[in-house]
Amino acid sequence: MKLEKKYSSLTNIIKKRGVIDIDAVNACFKLLSAGNRIDKECAQRLGLHQLSEGRFMVLALLSEYEVLSPLEIANFSGVTKPTITSLIASLERECLIKRNNVPTDGRKIEISLTGEGSDLINKIFEEHSHWIVNITKNLTESEMKTLVSILDKMFMNTSDD
Repeated sequence: MKLEKKYSSLTNIIKKRGVIDIDAVNACFKLLSAGNRIDKECAQRLGLHQLSEGRFMVLALLSEYEVLSPLEIANFSGVTKPTITSLIASLERECLIKRNNVPTDGRKIEISLTGEGSDLINKIFEEHSHWIVNITKNLTESEMKTLVSILDKMFMNTSDD
């Protein structure tokens, strides 16, 4: 696997400075390179449907839960409410979602899919899920478990700030 140029350059600098475990550096940079490549391909694939990962997530959540508040969408997505507000506005402009006032509280709104939004997410959700699964198609079940275990261990060594 080829490292991204920036990681290759950093590896060379780190080697020159005499870091003790260059294999650990390479492993981390290979993980980052793979993750970046997956992110880029994901963005390209969703972009074919004029979607970002965030917009896709909103549609997927509404497909699953039918009606959600902006705060619920933000919480499920792990992003801020202002970010969701922007995503909702763009999806609403494209008639993929609609806002409805909550009958019992006029200050609150609920978000749901339009027919067009439902058609779009149904069309691409399975395709996108298959693409995600395909990324690990060459791994055996044992390798998959090992990979997940290794990633969990690496994750535990990072800060949650």
